[in-house]
Amino acid sequence: NTRTCPVFRTRQDAELTKAVYRRVPVLVNEISGENPWSVRFLRMFDMSNDSHLFRTREELERAGYRRVGNRFLPSAGGEGIYLPLYEAKMIWHYDHRFGTYAGVASRSDTHLPTPAPEDHADPAFVVQPWYWVPAQEVEARLGDWKRGWLLGFRKTTNTTNERTLISSVLGRIGVGDKAPLLFTDAVPSAVACLLANLNSLSADYAARNKVVGTDITHFYIKQFPILPPERYSAQDLGVIVPRVLELVYTAWDIKPFADNVWREAGEDLRARIRRQWEENAAETGGHRWEPPEWADIAPDGIPFPPFRWDEARRARLRAELDATYARLYGLTRKQLRYILDPADLTERELADILDPWEEVADPLDPAGYAERCRRSTFPGETFRVLKEKEIRQFGEYRTRRLVLEAWERLQEGC
Repeated sequence: NTRTCPVFRTRQDAELTKAVYRRVPVLVNEISGENPWSVRFLRMFDMSNDSHLFRTREELERAGYRRVGNRFLPSAGGEGIYLPLYEAKMIWHYDHRFGTYAGVASRSDTHLPTPAPEDHADPAFVVQPWYWVPAQEVEARLGDWKRGWLLGFRKTTNTTNERTLISSVLGRIGVGDKAPLLFTDAVPSAVACLLANLNSLSADYAARNKVVGTDITHFYIKQFPILPPERYSAQDLGVIVPRVLELVYTAWDIKPFADNVWREAGEDLRARIRRQWEENAAETGGHRWEPPEWADIAPDGIPFPPFRWDEARRARLRAELDATYARLYGLTRKQLRYILDPADLTERELADILDPWEEVADPLDPAGYAERCRRSTFPGETFRVLKEKEIRQFGEYRTRRLVLEAWERLQEGC
């Protein structure tokens, strides 16, 4: 859109990024006017200019409001509902319950505590914001958007972040300006694909080469290579949508999104979603149909309770989606290895990043990978912070292994 080229760290980054953009169009082409997703953006609440609308828990309780879930309802004779005001640091990939102000003494804390695994595994658990906003103000800003959910992304990033592009489905709530919202007229199953694309390593790699500074504005988002809706086959939808639903629909407050996907889905996609839920239940124990009093239960919605949160299973599902999007982006295994960790490639492999030839026969051999990393003098890096974090946490670069394993299964047709 700007006709300017970012400054790349290495020749390989320049060549690979150029190849990706030749195959995958930008989200919005402002020169040609192409906008295949019909996207538009919204900064719902400015945290400074709109602060006169915000109320804290203490203020609402003094006014006689009572909290139900993470909403405040008026007492008898009172007026208006107050909805939670989400901030960017409360969300992560496929997770609208990443950070909570519960137990936090000051809003100035830049890092919120992440709920414990047992909280994430509770489908009735909701995170608590610092502020609440009048429901009528939320509705006024949403205008003609009638769906019971939102799609938001984190605006702020920095070099110490393990990932750059972070997006999640949210409930129909208030959202601060550091988490801009993206609206599209696409059908819900396609929106699930858009979310998966935004959260993919392939898109994140392009974002890292594009973003300068700490702000990912909608001008940047428009310039990222994002697959248009027509690129997805029925087979692609059958792979992507059920996995996205399992990652997103882990709590009752996101049921409106799952309901929309279910209503629009054909019989084959519904069967795949059902199978996904059954696999989750078999592996994790699943959940019973026990919605909390505040849940919005539509009679024609998805007939299953939320998927049970399981960290190991979620890591595997995300890796499968990353491998799927690497294939949809037209990447070779060598290029995927490069995106995951350039130190994995030998000098001969790095000589031509566009050539699919690989000197390494088995990239998944841990001893061979460790030796290549030890010998590497390549100056580039991609997801170094993620790699270092996972080595500390798991004793290995888990994402790399899981994604390459998923790639092999794709190649084998599994």
